[in-house]
Amino acid sequence: MATQTTPLDSKLDSLKQKAEEYDTRTNTEERVTQAEADLEELNRALYKLDNSLDDFERQAGILTKVFERSLPSEAASARDEARSITRVSQDDVLDMIDDSSKSLSSHTDDVRETRDAINDARRFIDEHLQEIQRRQLDDADTAESIQKIVGEDPDAMKTISQYRSFLNSILNPSDSVSQLKSQWQGLEKAFENLDTDWKGFQGRHGLSDQTIEDLKTLSREGQVDLDALSEKSVNEMLDVPELRSTIKVSL
Repeated sequence: MATQTTPLDSKLDSLKQKAEEYDTRTNTEERVTQAEADLEELNRALYKLDNSLDDFERQAGILTKVFERSLPSEAASARDEARSITRVSQDDVLDMIDDSSKSLSSHTDDVRETRDAINDARRFIDEHLQEIQRRQLDDADTAESIQKIVGEDPDAMKTISQYRSFLNSILNPSDSVSQLKSQWQGLEKAFENLDTDWKGFQGRHGLSDQTIEDLKTLSREGQVDLDALSEKSVNEMLDVPELRSTIKVSL
């Protein structure tokens, strides 16, 4: 026997269908809204990661190409991970939206963690560069000290000044790595032609340890009492043409 449908049943079925259609549309709109918000957040995270990676690549290039040091393994691993995650295509992102098993917000968290790792790696590289900077600046200070007692040749003092300025800029340079490499090669070559360490100066002129200590004092303080010098030190100083023409005796 056929089941009769009353007007009330039809009305209820119609209302149920409309409710289902509304729920489906509402859920879809909510999902789209959430996906758009997640996508914006992911793009912001990727943008920040790109900037951090650029900073890292510049500092890594200074370490490896300008100063020809090896890249620490931890830094290399962080760089590879960052490069990999920034290569995720737009299609891959769209697949995450369609695939309920994947989450854009979870991927955003991965991007942020990778950025933290690459920032840590850049700071690690900067520590290596700071150590290089410290040693090379010590050399510049020594070269300047020697220049003070041999007459301060203008070209030599200019080279030392440029050498020091370059080293002071390596943690926040404005030029490209290739430009920095070219500049450093020129400065290094010019700097190598100077007396840049006391031991080398001592060997070149055959000076005793005591004479070198006296010259360090003279360079540092600008004067030294004659009675504080031994006869040997005085004679050794007078045997060096550059010193004989610059060191003066005052009464």
